[in-house]
Amino acid sequence: MMKTNQNRKSNTPNFEARLLAETGNLLCPLCGERLLGEKAGRSMKLYQVAHIYPHSPTKEQLEVLQDVPIAEDRESFENKIALCKDCHTKQDFHTSKDEYMHLYNKKQQLMRQTKVLEDASTVFIENEIEDVLRKLKSIDNRQLISLSHEVVSVDKKITQENGLLLNNVKDKVVRYFLFIQEMLQNIDKSGPQKSKIIASEIKTCFLKVASRGLSQEEVFSTLVSWLNSKTQSQSELACQIIISYFVQDCEVFDAFTE
Repeated sequence: MMKTNQNRKSNTPNFEARLLAETGNLLCPLCGERLLGEKAGRSMKLYQVAHIYPHSPTKEQLEVLQDVPIAEDRESFENKIALCKDCHTKQDFHTSKDEYMHLYNKKQQLMRQTKVLEDASTVFIENEIEDVLRKLKSIDNRQLISLSHEVVSVDKKITQENGLLLNNVKDKVVRYFLFIQEMLQNIDKSGPQKSKIIASEIKTCFLKVASRGLSQEEVFSTLVSWLNSKTQSQSELACQIIISYFVQDCEVFDAFTE
């Protein structure tokens, strides 16, 4: 049951920082506009904190938003989201049931992604993987030897419904698999079983993320973000290549039955 007679609460800086953090890329989750700008060398606030379910709904809104899911406390983190000023205005003065549900579901997605990233952040990754990432970023394509056989593991683990992800992973496996394999073998020369430890850590992170019921694309994206954050590689593409390698090498995603 939603609390009644709720007083409007001012948002603390920490509260707003949490709302911004869950957007990940500091872009409006509805339209993609920037939420922060810069003026005279200082950050400038381009966002507003919006209530998902209105704090003080009009009679019309009460009628339109009958039987929709609602956070118990209208002033809670679960009922607030950072939006650009234009989207906030539209949401305040023109709220159809479909628009409400779109915003509500977007908030649920953001909170789920935040929780998943918090889970992933507890998984450690060996420092040696950073050397592989560095070499990937500076690689001369003439050094690469492509796989000559079909990428069977990937075909059996990513469904055809996720065609974009499937093609993306397969392309990276064909081009970079042998290079990464050689890099991991070199790591083992300096520390026995290091590559197996790295594979185990990536598997652990996959299991934590997959347990949250995300789509394959969301799982892959989360693993890339985790690896990028843990290594501070500043190259999402290089991290995509590493995670793609471990899709083929059986640490990421489970084979499905036909």
